[in-house]
Amino acid sequence: MGKQPPQEEDMPALAPVSPRALLTALALGAIPAFLAFALDEKALQPGDITLAALVFLVAVFFIWRIPTSKPRLLPWPFALVLAAVPTLWTMATLDGPITNDERSFQFQAELFASGEIAEPLPHAQTAASAEDDLLLLDVFRRRQVYEDPATDRRFSKYAPGTALALLPGVVLGQPLVATLLAALADLLLLRWIAHQLRLQQRHLVPLLFAASPFFLLMQTSTQSEVYTLPAVLLGYGVLLRLRQSQTGSAWALVVGASCGWVFCSRPLTGFVCALVFGLALLQQSRRWPFALFAILGGLPFLLLFLWWNQEFSGDPWTPVYSLYAQKYGPFFPGPERLPQDVYGNGDFWVGLLRQSGRWSVAFGGMLGAAALAFWGAWRLRLRDGGVAILLSLLLPAVYSLHWYAGHRAYLGPLYAAESLGLLCLGFLFLLEQAPPRWGDGLVAVMVLGGLAMFANRWSLIASESHARSGPQRLVQTQLPANQKAVVFLPVKNQGSKEKAFKYWTPSLPSELQQDAPLILRTTRRMTPQKIVALLGLGEYPLYGYVPQPGLAEGGILQPLNK
Repeated sequence: MGKQPPQEEDMPALAPVSPRALLTALALGAIPAFLAFALDEKALQPGDITLAALVFLVAVFFIWRIPTSKPRLLPWPFALVLAAVPTLWTMATLDGPITNDERSFQFQAELFASGEIAEPLPHAQTAASAEDDLLLLDVFRRRQVYEDPATDRRFSKYAPGTALALLPGVVLGQPLVATLLAALADLLLLRWIAHQLRLQQRHLVPLLFAASPFFLLMQTSTQSEVYTLPAVLLGYGVLLRLRQSQTGSAWALVVGASCGWVFCSRPLTGFVCALVFGLALLQQSRRWPFALFAILGGLPFLLLFLWWNQEFSGDPWTPVYSLYAQKYGPFFPGPERLPQDVYGNGDFWVGLLRQSGRWSVAFGGMLGAAALAFWGAWRLRLRDGGVAILLSLLLPAVYSLHWYAGHRAYLGPLYAAESLGLLCLGFLFLLEQAPPRWGDGLVAVMVLGGLAMFANRWSLIASESHARSGPQRLVQTQLPANQKAVVFLPVKNQGSKEKAFKYWTPSLPSELQQDAPLILRTTRRMTPQKIVALLGLGEYPLYGYVPQPGLAEGGILQPLNK
């Protein structure tokens, strides 16, 4: 019979945490935010530190001035509502995703829903040279989508996991359904994990997690981290179960499968998870069967990943991600190159500063609170073997070698998002050893502060969505849906330093055959006149999209063939 989970009285006693130690940790935890703000203009937005500092001051006032009393919260129902509201609000009010990554994931999911894994490249419908066919790719080009003239097809540059996660929502006509399901899985898993860890205020873990502005902002998206976070929590929870039991080796299959799923969505994150979870399995005496079962659990996902690479790159060890990086920007470009995308050559210390600076304001929306969470995860090693702290430290460290820390709209270090739930567990575990009024005060204020930080950042997400969807919204409102017309996107986004290529998304090549408006890119070589000639579109109404940042519609449609 398996060993029973340890009871609270069986857990090793930890030294109490004094108010002075808590304040010191908070002060130290605030330093990365100030350094990032001063040294890296891309790390934080104006007002982030101010608002996070205000939450800190309110928390301190609440702790010292308000009599000790248990906040009257309904943690579980409130957590469910909090987790659902951003996603439902996004469905109702926004016009599309705010990043090209999300558009690429959804593009691939739509291909899966149609029974395909790729789509044919566009070709001229009139006599044209091979060079013209290559130039025509620019007319339909989307960021993070790879065009392969050798096989005559287009596909997402990413591993297939995220698109598979989105597939049920895409089939239902709303990709964000997958985001809702991921949130529910997160909360259920956190309840289960908190019970296994025997946290004294385990009922508050889902609430603290759901009120995090980092989580709330991610819930407006279809970013890949949204769907890998539940897998990390599942693997962590099963590791705890195996740690407390002498039997049940087959449970290790789930640990391996969770790492495999993450690997099929975010390969580098999956590698880090496999390393940490694998070390945790091997750490236990006479548990080699656990490691073997874990390998078997992850094997199907590894085979899927290798098959995917073989199918598209011709080499199981060369991901499409690498092909895209080499085509549009090599890993280590020379001074003569100005690539559109560069990967893997970031400055480690700049990356680490950006990651830690974002954690400093993103965790609970309170300046420096992340330090308490990391401290708590360190103390939690007595119960989880160090998995939470190791994963929470390795993810931002590994991704600091990357050139990009994730979109600014999501506030936190997006590439370390999978550790958010583990840090919430560590935070509440630390507060068990703190004076009661600290635990009561910090959680209550951070719930409110997280909502305030989310509300402050929502306008950035809304404006990004508005800017990116301008052409589509104008087409929907001003052109008949069942008649062919052509709208040409300009080369430059007026009023912005960014190329139009970054913001606007053209139609798919398959839409050439449909009786519906088309949205096509223009370049200096592929002018509207040349596009019309190559695609035989001269008989249809032609318009140019002219961006007007001051207009609610985002721009105007200017007739080109009156």
